[in-house]
Amino acid sequence: MVDTSEGLEQGGRLSALLKGRLPLVGILIGVVLTIAVSVGYQLAGSSRFCGSCHSMTDVADQWRLSKHKQFACVECHMPDAGMVERVAYKAQAGFRDLLHETLRDYPAMIRLSGRGERIINENCLRCHYSTVERTGMSKGGQSCAKCHRRLIHGTGLARGGLNNE
Repeated sequence: MVDTSEGLEQGGRLSALLKGRLPLVGILIGVVLTIAVSVGYQLAGSSRFCGSCHSMTDVADQWRLSKHKQFACVECHMPDAGMVERVAYKAQAGFRDLLHETLRDYPAMIRLSGRGERIINENCLRCHYSTVERTGMSKGGQSCAKCHRRLIHGTGLARGGLNNE
């Protein structure tokens, strides 16, 4: 017969040791995950990250030449809302972008969704309201991009999208 009492005794000590420290281990894992998610969220919101995809290269190059180059992409392309709505929008848009980037099916001229256009218009008015407050634009509902589309991203969109190489 094999004596297993020593193994059981060591297992009992290990169990007792973990039981006392389990809340600390859980807290440590929670802190590490929170930091990792926060850093990932911040990095994914940087203009460098946005411009790193092949389909966004030309768009990012034109943005770097614009008078809005001091603003990160997310300052115009993300809703000015609470954290939950921002994270939900970023996850939805990020998944869509990742899908099209992976499938390599972005069109040559990348267009905004209706929601994306509304977000950009709201952000334009958030910064430029005093410029348009005495015009019809101050009421909202109009498209800033209709007249100012090339202001930020220029006309260099001919090579946008993805080509099958």
